[in-house]
Amino acid sequence: MNIKLLLHHPLQWLRDLQSSPSHEQAPSVALVLSGGGARGLAQIGAIEELQARGYHIHAVAGTSMGALVGGFFCCGKLGLLKTRVLSLKRKEVMQLIDFSIGLDHVATADHLLTLMQQLLDNVRIENLPVNFCCCASDLTSGRERVFREGPLADAIRASISIPGFFKPVRNGNEALVDGSVHNIFPLDRVERKPGDMLIGINVSAPDSRPCNDYIDRNDESVGRFLSWLRTVLPVGHRQLSANALNMALRVACLTLQNNTQVAMRLTPPDLCVNVPMDAFGLFDYERAAEIIAYGRRATAQALDQKLAP
Repeated sequence: MNIKLLLHHPLQWLRDLQSSPSHEQAPSVALVLSGGGARGLAQIGAIEELQARGYHIHAVAGTSMGALVGGFFCCGKLGLLKTRVLSLKRKEVMQLIDFSIGLDHVATADHLLTLMQQLLDNVRIENLPVNFCCCASDLTSGRERVFREGPLADAIRASISIPGFFKPVRNGNEALVDGSVHNIFPLDRVERKPGDMLIGINVSAPDSRPCNDYIDRNDESVGRFLSWLRTVLPVGHRQLSANALNMALRVACLTLQNNTQVAMRLTPPDLCVNVPMDAFGLFDYERAAEIIAYGRRATAQALDQKLAP
């Protein structure tokens, strides 16, 4: 009991008491964390809010950034992850990415894997105190790969391997890339038990407003290739100035947004906390504090609405 809050703010104490389930009443939660780059840091705040209200998380499934946050939570090191990301500078992020152009990648993420192995003490998934799984995609077989055992850091590294950006993880005949290719929101993969509550934290939810800037009309910002392309296009099309990269990214975002909605229709969660894609950028890691706070607020609002009479 928070005696100080009770003495000085009794109404707030009463509201907290009413909105927070008792330990006996607190539902057991099967938690699912979607992919979404830096927006996935919102899942740290979401977990903090769930725990503050007494919810017991018995199992976690995650993809991409959701695999990273979920993995650190399941081995009891979410606080360590939070401390690390809050101290990250853009230069450090770039160093962890390890830019190195190859036939199938522009970065290796070797330093990131080494750091994860150190922070996670080379723990194995099957030895975690909380049930955990994460998803990757195998380019060789064309199938989803679900990790339920093996080194945690290696599984996370495979799950976050953005195709064409990070070097695929080679595992025998497998060429593993980001799990978002097959299952960005793995509601169907988390371990369930009778009476539990399925909660999803979707950080690749549909945009909160229409997107009008995927077409770049500023000729100065168009890349060298597109500038050359204009010279060979018919004169009437040279003013279109479509930024192909922005267009491709927009299409990818819409695909991922749609895939999260399909996942929810196939396996409806009891509660879903949504972080729209346009709330934060894919690489906004220097905004970690803001993103974490956003996730906690969004979770509090979703829980309050769920509990409202």
